[in-house]
Amino acid sequence: MQEMREATPEERRQYYSEEWKKDDLPKFFLHTLSLREFAFDHSGKGPNDRYNCFITPEELSDFLRKKAPYAVYGSVALYERPSQRRKWLKSELVFDIDAKDLPIKRCDCTGGNVCEKCLDDARQVAKIIAETLRSELALHDIHFVYSGRGFHIRVTDDSVMSMGQAERSQIVEYVAGIVVPSDMTLTLGYSRVFRKRVARIFEQLDEKKLVDAGFRGRLARKLMREKEKALDAIRRGHLEEIMEFDGIGRKTFRKFLNVVTRLNSELVDGKVTIDTKRILRLPSSLHSTVSRKCMMIRDIDNFSYDATVPRFLLES
Repeated sequence: MQEMREATPEERRQYYSEEWKKDDLPKFFLHTLSLREFAFDHSGKGPNDRYNCFITPEELSDFLRKKAPYAVYGSVALYERPSQRRKWLKSELVFDIDAKDLPIKRCDCTGGNVCEKCLDDARQVAKIIAETLRSELALHDIHFVYSGRGFHIRVTDDSVMSMGQAERSQIVEYVAGIVVPSDMTLTLGYSRVFRKRVARIFEQLDEKKLVDAGFRGRLARKLMREKEKALDAIRRGHLEEIMEFDGIGRKTFRKFLNVVTRLNSELVDGKVTIDTKRILRLPSSLHSTVSRKCMMIRDIDNFSYDATVPRFLLES
């Protein structure tokens, strides 16, 4: 994988002068461009230049070529008056999966670093969430965006764009398996989604990770000894059978569920989903911290990270 490093001001100018083009903007964004707020980070210290609006993509292009900002953001919300962030119309339903923040991953990346392994882990989370949105909530206008260090899911179905924060909170809890359902023996609906999320996280846990999550060593070893039996019970929808394992009991079982739901909550940034006025990195823009193109993904299964490497990095 090509190195990730900070882009220089000259490299940013080169990118926006020679490589950026309006055709790389997603159609769903291009068609609503004049209704969105734009924000810019010019120094790497955050998007302090807010309340910008562009009527045409040509205006945006001229601005990017002239300013070559460190980062570019666009609102998930549509406004009648985007330059004032007033007269809210509707907002995309979005999910932010950041590889560097995953609670369990196959690599040893720390801090803000990411690698192909943890990016692939984030990609799998994005695919699972999108599939749940399709199969359980009948949503279809689902778009994937590579964000530079992870993935954004952006949903533009009319049925969700008018939702408020409370409804969006319920959706992220549902699709990520963040809340323990009251009846875990149901075979349909919420419990099925929850069981899938519990099983997926538990499959990735080992004794050390359980201890790191708050279990005492003895209990962690017991759970690991019964791991296959526990996974079978989870998949069959009989999670309560785990309480009957030797040395487990109700208290340990509840702690297990609390740990799993906490780990599930760290798979996505729930604050991003709930916030109807959020700004996200603009697809087609440069993530200058890691020198990667933020880009729309047409085929997430066959998406190559090589496509995100800007020309200036290949030529350096």
